[in-house]
This record gives sequence, C-alpha cells and structure tokens, in this order.
Amino acid sequence: MSPERPAASTVGCAEAVVAALPPGLDDLQKHCLASAGITLQCSRFEAWLAGWGKEARDAMGGGDASRDDVEANRIGRRCAAGAPDTDALLECCRQGLGPSVR
Repeated sequence: MSPERPAASTVGCAEAVVAALPPGLDDLQKHCLASAGITLQCSRFEAWLAGWGKEARDAMGGGDASRDDVEANRIGRRCAAGAPDTDALLECCRQGLGPSVR
C-alpha cells in the first residue's frame, strides 16, 4: 500500500481506502484490511474513528453492529504496524482473525 494520503479530509481518506479494497473479501477481512489501510494512508486515529463511526451508524439502524467487526478493526490497526504491502496485511488479518472470530 502506498503511504501517500489519498484525500485531505478524514472521510475522503477513509472512503478512498475502502474503495480500493480487493474483491472477494469476507466482512471481517474487509474491516481488518480497511482499518490497516486507513492506519497506513490516513492515520491510526482516523482508522479508530472510522471503525467506531461505522459501528455507531450500524447501531443506529444503518446495518448490523458487531463486536467481531470492532475486533477485526483493532487487528487491522495492529497489522498496519508491521506489514509492508497489501498481501502481507491480508495475511496478518487472516492470522489475527483466525477461525474463532468468524
């Protein structure tokens, strides 16, 4: 993933990262990889904010709020600290999520 910020605003940056996610991911992988990407391309705080904002919106009727989603977001932020590219981030997410989270 590129370390360059894709947009100036927090929302724009997070939306750009999410729009660039590879196809074929399950929901928890999307949460994890999105949080990792937002951490790397926007900031760790913005990844935290985007994750909790999404769950708050889901809880207010926009979707299905989930503790598993919150955990996947946390794993993604952690993976961002050591994974050099998208493939490594996805592998870190898969390992961190494991079969018990799904």
